[in-house]
Amino acid sequence: MIRIGIYGYECTKEAIFDSYKIIPVSNDHSKVSKLSSDQNIYNLTAFLEVDNETTIDLRQLIFDLEAVLSFIDQKDIIVANILNDSAEYDQLGDDYPNFLSGHYRHNGGGQVIMSDVFSKDSRKIFIDLAMSKLTDKSDTNNKTFRSAFFKTIEVFRAKESFIDVSYYLLFSALESLCRAVFNNYSSKNCSEPIAKLLSQYGFDISQDDNTNLYKSVSTYAHLRNALFHNGKFEKEVNINGSVTKLELSTYYPQFKGLMPLVMMKYIGFDDGYINWNSWIDRIAFKSKG
Repeated sequence: MIRIGIYGYECTKEAIFDSYKIIPVSNDHSKVSKLSSDQNIYNLTAFLEVDNETTIDLRQLIFDLEAVLSFIDQKDIIVANILNDSAEYDQLGDDYPNFLSGHYRHNGGGQVIMSDVFSKDSRKIFIDLAMSKLTDKSDTNNKTFRSAFFKTIEVFRAKESFIDVSYYLLFSALESLCRAVFNNYSSKNCSEPIAKLLSQYGFDISQDDNTNLYKSVSTYAHLRNALFHNGKFEKEVNINGSVTKLELSTYYPQFKGLMPLVMMKYIGFDDGYINWNSWIDRIAFKSKG
């Protein structure tokens, strides 16, 4: 059995998958929550167990799993350091690192999948779906999805956070995925395929909505164009004969909140707790009903 430390991920329950397991170091939620939320260091919170005889590519597994766990908590997660075969989880030894120091861990906005304390299986189900989708070679859009998924977490994994870079990464992820889904690379107006997919996914958004600019794809497209073509963080547009100034800082939080939801829709995850309107009302979860 190969056992590797997981640093910074919040979990209190064992999660068993086909080729590996995630074993928490503690089932004390208050303790684990404090350790995993530390933004200055990566605390040891769990172990990845992989069977020695598995044919799985360990490097690829670690690479993808780090991304999926980071996505869940919206904080950078590290999987590293093989545990000696003779060591026990409750007796790690002085030479095994209980934390890793590094750059400041940016908060991506809070957990997007409910804690396993409140929903025992949600995180396990999401990890299984996401890991499968990231490696699904039968999906003709696999490369595009992988790129889009990693772009959505790069905005908080990066050492420095720049709103223009983050916004462009997120918009690029959304546009490329929407165009790939519909095989639409000819439309000059990127709002069309984006609005089409988001509508199919059930989001309260349309290509143009002058009554609520937050719910208008054109708003975000205008801001992307202003950034890309002019290096500007704002754009003046004519709406019903009046000039309206769109500012990136105003609309970025909503767009950033939308992107994890789009990724969940693409992989087919819905545990009943996700508030699909959270990108607007900022309430991540709802009562299951």
